[in-house]
Amino acid sequence: MVGRRTVRARIVVCALAVLSLTLRVQAEGMRLSAEFWAELDGVPQSGDPYPLPPDLAARRLLEEAAWVFAGMVYGFDFSYEPLDLVRGIKERFALTPRGEIAWGDPRLLPGEARTERARVFARVEFEPDAADQRELEAHGSPPWAAAQGSGRAEFIRGWLGRRAAYEDAAREAVRSYLRTLEPNKPRRAFGRIAFATPPRVAIVDGHYVVQGRFRVMSTETRPYGVY
Repeated sequence: MVGRRTVRARIVVCALAVLSLTLRVQAEGMRLSAEFWAELDGVPQSGDPYPLPPDLAARRLLEEAAWVFAGMVYGFDFSYEPLDLVRGIKERFALTPRGEIAWGDPRLLPGEARTERARVFARVEFEPDAADQRELEAHGSPPWAAAQGSGRAEFIRGWLGRRAAYEDAAREAVRSYLRTLEPNKPRRAFGRIAFATPPRVAIVDGHYVVQGRFRVMSTETRPYGVY
């Protein structure tokens, strides 16, 4: 069990359990800011020590923060095939990032980390440039629409399960959004989705549970009639 202590170092990691987000406008422009956490006693990945050293947990936390902020600024392309038991079609959902925040990007600003109850916490900030700010502003206007989603993935999957839970929340947001467009489910749908704020992550009953707010835009829907 790792005791309470402060890890002095700017973090080099990313995690997905976001506790809060603030968007504030400063003299130099908009800044995204959120607190993230990563567990030290989670299910280890192949080759990982147990418990996870705080510096490695911090690295993963920062990597995950970069992924989340990129998901806010650049978003993802999605493709979705709804479940159809009558036609024997399985549900399929895929996300493809439209951009990334590279490791070492000076606009990604990790704060001081701390450990509490076998978790590493740290606030991470990101300073979007002018092009990034235009992307963020565009997500707030039509044809973009608001949607919410909750996702789950087994805790036993370890760090990869956290990412899967995020993607499952995005799938649920797309599913609920498509229902607002037309009553009949499409054969396949394509579009874009972005985090409106960093989603919140918890561990509940042996699962990572992610609750998120999203912005979604449809680019193409294919009804069953065209087949």
